[in-house]
Formats: sequence, structure tokens, C-alpha cells
Amino acid sequence: MVTLTPYSMALDYHENTKSLSSILPYDERAQYKIYPATKTIPLKKNYSIIERQDKDIFMQTLLSRKSTRAFSDESIDMATLSKLLTLSCGLRNDGVGLHNRTYASAGGRYPIEVYIVLFKPSDIEPGIYHFNVLDNNLEMINAGNQCEGIRNFYSNQDGIIATDYPCLILFSMVFKRTMEKYGERGYRFILLDAGHMGQNLYMVSTYLGLGIVGLGAGSKSDDEIDNYLGLTSSEENVFYGFAVGHPQKLINAQH
Repeated sequence: MVTLTPYSMALDYHENTKSLSSILPYDERAQYKIYPATKTIPLKKNYSIIERQDKDIFMQTLLSRKSTRAFSDESIDMATLSKLLTLSCGLRNDGVGLHNRTYASAGGRYPIEVYIVLFKPSDIEPGIYHFNVLDNNLEMINAGNQCEGIRNFYSNQDGIIATDYPCLILFSMVFKRTMEKYGERGYRFILLDAGHMGQNLYMVSTYLGLGIVGLGAGSKSDDEIDNYLGLTSSEENVFYGFAVGHPQKLINAQH
């Protein structure tokens, strides 16, 4: 078990939740809360994109956001991947440097690194890449023959995702960047950062006409996928994945 002071409790929790052993019985109905005895003020309902006449791109993107679970055979080219990464996770290029990216980060610590697994690219070699934010490039860290091992890590998703996907985007957390400033509370902040980045990925994917679905856990311990990326457990761990590709028409599921 990883035990690092002064924030050992958070890292112990992280270590003990690296795998999903089973799905427990639960109420499958959508849950929500109401206060039935209070005064209420009605809000205007969202209206369909089809009813909009002004072609508001942001509204169309927001209301079209969905999780895609069936992908076409089309590969992802470098131009599309570049837009997806730079708009979702990159720098804003307004002269402020590394502290001005396209998403919010607690204390400007940016503890999340982005890795890309390309199973079926069109104009770049298959393999495992790291997104170098500073230089705005992809760094190959493992050749394509390692990719199927990572796909197999998510074999527990086979009943949920109906087809193969050409690209997998992975988030890892570098604990020290945030926790050296905020202590154990910093662990929560890292998870909040992941929420900001994940929504960015969903929105930009939708804007680019791509399909995407978040993968919360693989079939084994997260340590297995860390091994493919050459990560050291006490310093940096993968904890969130996204399957990305072109959606298969008329088969997409959503939530």
C-alpha cells in the first residue's frame, strides 16, 4: 500500500480503490430530490435544437452532448485529434503561459496528465502517446504492439460499448502538484479538475462531430494500465478513460 506523508490518508484511499470488484444491487431509476411543501418558481424549459432558428453553436453543442457506445470503422486523423486535445486540455495561447489553459484547475496546479492510445489512426503510427502541453505535441512512449493490452484492460466494457473504438484518452493524476499545496484536501481538488476536463472533452468531441464515452473503471487494478505507461504508483496514476471515435449512425445511446 502506498503510504506517503503528510497526505497518507488520501493516497491510502486512492490505493484501495484502484479496482472495481463488483456492481452492487442498486435502484436503476433516475434519482432526484424535491421539497414538496415549499414555494416554487417555475423556470422555462430547455427547447429542442430543431426549434431554434438562430443556429446557436454553443446551444447546439450543449444539447447534443451524449455518451456514444457504438463507433463506426472510421479512424481519427491528426488534424481532428489536434483540435480535440488542444481545445479540451491545452493552452489558451494568450500570453499567460502554463497557468492559462482551457479548463479550470484548483490553485493553478494542473495535476492531470493526458495520454492517448491510438488503435486505428489514419496518418500517425499506432501507439501510446503523451500530450506535451508546453510544446503542444504528442510524445510516443510505447509502440502499437502494447495497445491491445490496454484495450483488454477495459474488456469489462464490452457489453456496454458495442463496437471497437479507434482512440482512448486517459487521465492520470500527479498527486504532488496539488497535494503539496492543499494537503489531503488537494485530492478532492484533483477530482474536481477531472470533472472540468472531462466535460471539456465531451463538449469539444460533440462540436467536432465525434462520439465519446467515459470509462470509470477497467477489469483489473489501475496498476496494470500504469505499467503500460511506465508510471510509478506513488507519484502518478491513471484513473479515468474515454473511448473516442466517429459515432455509428442511429445506434448511439445517451444519458
